[in-house]
Amino acid sequence: MKLHAEQGVTRTTYAQIAKRADVAVPTVYNHFPSLSDLLAACGGDVLAAAPPLGPEIFSGAEDLDDRLQALARAVDAFYRYAAPWLRWTIHEAVLVRELADRYRGMAEGRRRLIEVALQPAFGRRPPGGLIALCEVLLDFPSWQRLAAAAEVTAEPAEAALARGLTALAREYLPPTGWAVQATTEPGRRRQ
Repeated sequence: MKLHAEQGVTRTTYAQIAKRADVAVPTVYNHFPSLSDLLAACGGDVLAAAPPLGPEIFSGAEDLDDRLQALARAVDAFYRYAAPWLRWTIHEAVLVRELADRYRGMAEGRRRLIEVALQPAFGRRPPGGLIALCEVLLDFPSWQRLAAAAEVTAEPAEAALARGLTALAREYLPPTGWAVQATTEPGRRRQ
């Protein structure tokens, strides 16, 4: 896990793992006969220690603002923890199918969390355009830019994410008296 965080999966060899673990190379192969086995074990350990990023993050958050802040806080905490691995994964996913599958699964999980966060304000099917914009804002490369900008702007990435998510959602909310289900995209509202 440490080697993957330091240099990525594609640059890590079984010989390096054996040396770091102070075992013989065949021992590593005995425990992890394939790259798929190795990645499943390492990835599982990394994710097991990660901050929670599931529906439980919305516990006690009833209104839209609270839910979006909870989402921003959870995504920020997860990325702060997982950044050493994710910085490699986003590039190596084109080379290693298992990494692509894991990254795609993470994106699907984020999408479901976005939908859960928005449902109380928008109903069962939040607007697709809003979901897509939230996905862009909550993607790891976007978070990296916000985290880097925090050093200059003094606004933590979590606060910037929450502010951005709230602004996007408010753009899609209908004015008082308009039917929520009738909102299809910003600026286009029907009674």
